[in-house]
Amino acid sequence: MRRRYRLKNKKRFACVLVLFTLITVFAGLMVTAGASSQGQVVHDYVVVSQGDTLWEIASTYGKGMDPRAYIYEIKMLNKLTSDNIYAGQQLYLPY
Repeated sequence: MRRRYRLKNKKRFACVLVLFTLITVFAGLMVTAGASSQGQVVHDYVVVSQGDTLWEIASTYGKGMDPRAYIYEIKMLNKLTSDNIYAGQQLYLPY
């Protein structure tokens, strides 16, 4: 014959259940926040001056990365559809 388990401390069980729920919700929010950035972390931005090009910006801030790849990352991060940039425009730079 099997014994039935009796819950002896209902308050402790309720506290553990609430704590587990809060941890699960917090972890879900952290994952959602990380997914919304689409894997790219913005660390800085640059304001475009008259005569600046994406190639110059990529060469300056690309940190040894291939300028073409860095231009692609800039365009994806800023949702640019062409290579045209304008004076006064604010461009976010990926890591």
